[in-house]
Amino acid sequence: MLIEVDNLSKIYKTKLSLIKSQGESVRAVDNISFNIDSGDVVGLVGESGCGKSTLSRLIMRLEKPTNGYIKYNDKDIWALKREEIKGFRKSCQVIFQDTMTSLNPNIKVLDSLMEPLNNHYKILRKEKIKKIEDIICFANLKEEILNKYPLDISGGERQRINICRALILEPKFLICDEIISSLDVCTQASILNMIKKLNSFNDMGVLFISHDISAVKYLCSKIMVMYKGSIVETIDNEDAGYKIKHPYTSQLISSVPINNPNKRINEKIVI
Repeated sequence: MLIEVDNLSKIYKTKLSLIKSQGESVRAVDNISFNIDSGDVVGLVGESGCGKSTLSRLIMRLEKPTNGYIKYNDKDIWALKREEIKGFRKSCQVIFQDTMTSLNPNIKVLDSLMEPLNNHYKILRKEKIKKIEDIICFANLKEEILNKYPLDISGGERQRINICRALILEPKFLICDEIISSLDVCTQASILNMIKKLNSFNDMGVLFISHDISAVKYLCSKIMVMYKGSIVETIDNEDAGYKIKHPYTSQLISSVPINNPNKRINEKIVI
């Protein structure tokens, strides 16, 4: 199993203030368990504040859980040794929502893409340039973008660069955390197609986090519905006869404006 999450919880302690004389506990993630295998594209949907991004940070070893564990290739990620942690960082990548803060505004796109290669590969510079040119081509970007700064390109182009930077290390597992939420519909379609095309070429596992149920329905074979820190339902997207069990899932699906053609992702996107 590529990623195994078992009884995972994260509890935050609130600070005291003039209004509150006692600290409170906030359970951001509440006893979550699931598995993601190689080649799986799993969706995670839920409203803002339900704990989706906290879950992604826990899986990426950016925060330590209060209870439970996460395993990567049958190894507890918090029991990894120093060299194993470096390998984990290379094999497991995350793409965040904010396209601007994910890139250093003071260096060119080429240098942003070169940085992970310098950290993880001992190869000649010309070989690194070749890898960068190949991934840029895959993302349908022109090579001239490499000499630009993040402020000089659009939000959609920045997000593609962020995707390229994650993919250039050839990861085994990728988390996409709300990567299309701030983009226009056409750019959303392009990026979803890019991820779908990528998955068809290799066995990389993907956790696609979004509040847009229609986008997740298009991309993912399995959909986990998160509500108040818990996974309340897991939908088999390939089962046409699947019946919704949880009332929150019904509300989430009914909130998709099917009369708006721009929101009908399945019809809008063409591979």
